[in-house]
Amino acid sequence: MADDRHSLGSSAAEPYFEPIGDSRGVPGQGVDGAGVAWEDDGGEPPAGPGFRAVARAGVEDFRGGVRSLPFWAAAAGTACATWAVVGVMVWLVGVIEEDPAGWVGGGQFTAALASLLLPTAAALLGMQWGLGGVRRIGGREEQAAAALPALIAAALRGMVFAVLVLAGLSLHAAVAGVPGSVGLYAAGIAAVEGALFGAMGAALGALVRQPAIAAAAGWLVALLLVVGTVAAAMFLVPVVRSEEPVTVALNVQRATDGTPVAYTCSRVPAGSAEVYRTERIMWLPAASPAVVLVMLVGDSGGGQQLFGWLATELQRAADGTRVPCVNGEPRSGDTAHVPLPAVGLLLQAALAGALLAGAHAAESRRRTSS
Repeated sequence: MADDRHSLGSSAAEPYFEPIGDSRGVPGQGVDGAGVAWEDDGGEPPAGPGFRAVARAGVEDFRGGVRSLPFWAAAAGTACATWAVVGVMVWLVGVIEEDPAGWVGGGQFTAALASLLLPTAAALLGMQWGLGGVRRIGGREEQAAAALPALIAAALRGMVFAVLVLAGLSLHAAVAGVPGSVGLYAAGIAAVEGALFGAMGAALGALVRQPAIAAAAGWLVALLLVVGTVAAAMFLVPVVRSEEPVTVALNVQRATDGTPVAYTCSRVPAGSAEVYRTERIMWLPAASPAVVLVMLVGDSGGGQQLFGWLATELQRAADGTRVPCVNGEPRSGDTAHVPLPAVGLLLQAALAGALLAGAHAAESRRRTSS
């Protein structure tokens, strides 16, 4: 991704504000990187920049970004590239006209693919913006102190990209005549993922001083979360296979597609069955932005039948209910489901929090040693 440090109409290659944590002036008085003055009787700067300084540094970096051509080239270019990938995938699959049953047609299939890929693109952009923000705001010497302002700047950039996501999906919905509610979910997830992955990128940029190594680590983490978790769950399916005793299912209630959704179990043994205990591994793909979107749209009944089917299958895998009455365990209609979207977002937030805590610890050690 291109660095967006150049302002529109300017050829200067210098950052548009001073690195956070930089101070100068007479003893006992200084100006931090966000332009906030501090005073101190002992002639030493405070332990770290305050909240106002951090927020101002992040907002200033964001404002400088939205006035730059590289930022818009990255945001609009990523959105257009995503739509191009969607077009190629639709062409390869060959879903152009309505199928005979009218279940999913070309317009709906295109909207579904775009809704899946655009939040994923927002996550990758957020990672890059977080990494780049640390270098711009902190310079070479204050990277550890720049994690939080870089997070704020990346989150604000992610909101701008979410607006582009909403505009693109809404335009497609109007032209193709498909429900536009999915676009709202996709834009919301894009904004959240931009902030979470931006936090990860900012933390990694603050922890690793070498930009190339930090970028490699950031992209590795992003790709592992986006596609690696889904691939890992698929490879682990044979590992969770087992032979389990089952009993006879009674009073079976089925959904419209024939899936058992509620039943009671008798004590009459029915032999053993091959069971894939997918509930043990479904927390892995839950961390992918695409899975979070599928579950939210599918559970909401947002007018997207394809997402509804995918969400049902993923939920069954997470609940481990593909085979009724395994070990005599009954299931009723009000049995609690595993909240996959919440699990996925919490996993992402936990990873971002752990990385930010590491960056904060690194900053504290640097200030103590200096």
